[in-house]
Amino acid sequence: MNFDLSALADINNPFQAMLFLIQHGGWVILVITVINGIWQGWLEYIRNMYDAKIEYALLAIDVPKNNEQSPKAVEHIFAHLSAVQKKGTLHARYIEGFSQPSFSLEIVSIEGYVQFLIRTPVRFRDLVEAAIYAQYPDSEITEVEDYIDSVPKPLDYPKNTEYNLYGTEFKMLRKDIYPIRTYPFFEHPLTQTFLDPMASLLEIMSRFGPGEQLWLQIVITPANAEWRERGLHAIRKLIGKKSEEKKSDWMYFPREITKGLSESFTAGILASPEAEKKTKDREWPSLMQHLSPDERSVVESVGLKISKIAFTSKIRMIYTAKKEVYNSPKGVDAVAGAIMQFNTLDLNGFKIDKRVRTKVHYINVRRRLLWRKRRILWGYRYRSLKRGRNRYVLNTEELASLFHFPVLTVKAPQIQKAETKKGEPPSKLPTETLYPSVKHPKDREVPPEKRGGPPANLPVV
Repeated sequence: MNFDLSALADINNPFQAMLFLIQHGGWVILVITVINGIWQGWLEYIRNMYDAKIEYALLAIDVPKNNEQSPKAVEHIFAHLSAVQKKGTLHARYIEGFSQPSFSLEIVSIEGYVQFLIRTPVRFRDLVEAAIYAQYPDSEITEVEDYIDSVPKPLDYPKNTEYNLYGTEFKMLRKDIYPIRTYPFFEHPLTQTFLDPMASLLEIMSRFGPGEQLWLQIVITPANAEWRERGLHAIRKLIGKKSEEKKSDWMYFPREITKGLSESFTAGILASPEAEKKTKDREWPSLMQHLSPDERSVVESVGLKISKIAFTSKIRMIYTAKKEVYNSPKGVDAVAGAIMQFNTLDLNGFKIDKRVRTKVHYINVRRRLLWRKRRILWGYRYRSLKRGRNRYVLNTEELASLFHFPVLTVKAPQIQKAETKKGEPPSKLPTETLYPSVKHPKDREVPPEKRGGPPANLPVV
């Protein structure tokens, strides 16, 4: 493959230059690129086929009116849901298309009627219900029809001009290893009063009128261990500590064999390089004492975030209404403001992603706007983590801050809540037999005259 690159200077046609590179070894890169593209396309195909076979259930959750549970209870629910995390075998991942199951946490307002919902694969329905009942024994869980079918499908939007729609995704201000403002910061330090951030969101959602709907969706799936490594790397960088170099897996065994041979030969003569490195590390003073208070707070906050169970997440919002009552500022700006309660200037927060929102300017506005509406509606309808742009990791505390059931102090009038309190049945309550067609043994006794006598050859004393 030896050739003179200076020959390219004499070629003025880009196609001739491309042909020259392909003839002199560039075909290898081209073949690798094509194979990788085919492989990625295959994975996408089998994963979509796998996802299409999964059955889902949409559960409406009504909590008691006098709910005194804090978001800490919902944090336990999310920790319970993390048990669904599975890696899958090689055959399952690359032949069957196995992908990590996901849940969708939703708060919807349909003409001012507010409902909390969780969409779950049917095979995990018992797990979800058990997790909720464990923290909210008096709640009511009901399977309901999908409310999204009440509006036109994505491909029907050009044909149906009755509805208008605004949709967007929320992205994070910084890398997702930095936490948002969570529910412990909404508690008054002296009175211990919890100022529920959900109150303003629910108040806004209860104000919608006939023909208006607003949907807020958080899609989650258990995160792998890679995000924690990113957090540790960020902490080392913040405190000025050198991070360990990440080495490729295929070099693991050659590297370990070489390291073992080297240590064997030098152990009796020189000190181990690892021992010298550890000694040098111990000689350095703690770098935390040189950080300013705000830098120390950031390091501690990142450390707290990566210490908890986490989920890969995506947040969407859709406001849709009939054109005669459509009011974008009422449905969009107010909800965006409620979401931004969780923002902090020194750590992290949310903002609307301008590349996804259904608002465009200047070039080919009508076609681009239609495409964005279809794309956000498709992503919401299928509760997809893959569709769209923004995915990030949120731990259980952050998710419980964003999605939790309102406490007793929240007075939004049209939130659906359980009307009655459930109780256990009396222990001596009479019940019907499980199999009514099967009679009790006493009812099946044979009359004396129909009973047989003892065998004639029975031995007697």
